[in-house]
Amino acid sequence: MKSNNKTTIILLVCAAVAGATGWYLSKNYINQEIKTYKSGFDAERETVPVVVASKDLAVGDVVSTANASVRQIPKIFVPADGLSPNRFSTIEGRQVVHAVKKGNPILTINVSQVKVAGLASLLKDGERAISIPVSSLDTFSGFLGPGDFIDLMITVQDGDLKRTVPLAQDLRVIATGTDLDDGVPEKQKGRYGEITLGVSPLIATRLIHAQTVGEITVLLRKPEDGNDRFNDYVTIDNLVDVPQAPKPEPPPPAPKKSEWGFELIKGGKRS
Repeated sequence: MKSNNKTTIILLVCAAVAGATGWYLSKNYINQEIKTYKSGFDAERETVPVVVASKDLAVGDVVSTANASVRQIPKIFVPADGLSPNRFSTIEGRQVVHAVKKGNPILTINVSQVKVAGLASLLKDGERAISIPVSSLDTFSGFLGPGDFIDLMITVQDGDLKRTVPLAQDLRVIATGTDLDDGVPEKQKGRYGEITLGVSPLIATRLIHAQTVGEITVLLRKPEDGNDRFNDYVTIDNLVDVPQAPKPEPPPPAPKKSEWGFELIKGGKRS
């Protein structure tokens, strides 16, 4: 009888220990889950300062402190390329290429990658800007734009004939009319009568003189094409390839008289 009571007591103690252990583990698990949830919730609610538009920004607007401000935004909702206040200088003074609504973050993709402070800022070291007149035919019905590369040909009077020769190659167009190579699309594209090129001083001198002596024609080229294929010129004589008749062979030269031979004497007289 005593053995049965002892066994019962042991079983009760084990059950109590197991219950307490289960309660502790369950409570610990629940607390851990609550802590994890709260940690995630707090992370979602954590805010960071981000540069946003303080008013609607249209294409072509210049980003400045007058139209941008700092706003606290939940970290989870900030785009990967959102800008913190200490990076505002990287977009300040640049033009908007994609419109931004008021209150939305100003992203790097929303602004031009080129900071333009007038036409001179588009020139490379050693370059000069020169404008040349063009016709609608030269501009390929409006398809020629800033950033394109071109070749120039010139047709000049050479005596009684006109001759077409290369003038300059692989020139960068930095403006068509008033549309600059700044990455910002022109709001209202219109016709233009001149293009502006970034060239060396020598090429600039050549273009200035060329405009006084001949007719310049524009050829569009691929930017990655670095080949020089203009090694000849064209006149009316070689404008069209005409098969040439074979030249007649010259007649064989007449045989030369011999300077030696026999002397025949008849009756004391030479013959």
